Amino acid sequence: MRSSVQHAEILSDGDLDLVSGGMKWTPGTKNADVVDARGGQVQVLFWNITFDVNGKLSSITPK
Repeated sequence: MRSSVQHAEILSDGDLDLVSGGMKWTPGTKNADVVDARGGQVQVLFWNITFDVNGKLSSITPK
């Protein structure tokens, strides 16, 4: 099995200069439309389960 790191390519300075956007995070902010999946996700049968950065359950949604 290959990991995504093995498929990654090194970005040049020119590539990085073209990137715009990003993520803004304000501590304590809650938004029901945003799922915190920084801790990863797994698929079990017909469900997607996500975890927050602390490893706590963040959401369970149908696949």
